[in-house]
Amino acid sequence: LTYRVVEKLSDDNMIVGEDEASESAVSADAELAEEMAFYESYVIGMLNNFESLPGDRIHNMLKMFVPSGEHKYDKTLEELCSFLNKLVNDETLEF
Repeated sequence: LTYRVVEKLSDDNMIVGEDEASESAVSADAELAEEMAFYESYVIGMLNNFESLPGDRIHNMLKMFVPSGEHKYDKTLEELCSFLNKLVNDETLEF
């Protein structure tokens, strides 16, 4: 799978909804999304420069470009793919 940035005209079409049955899964995803939010600008910058990249390449580039400091990238490929899929669902990225 390769990811690329979705070009948006406006953010007026956002829909928010949540089922109680999936609340724990949503809260886990929300926690990961909060941790990963710092890296979103890096991902979008990479995809703007390269047009599209596979998840493993994004993962390796984040490890290379954010190796230390307060926001050291230490996530797994699975966590990154989960976050990238959330960005796809939010229509920020596309496959």
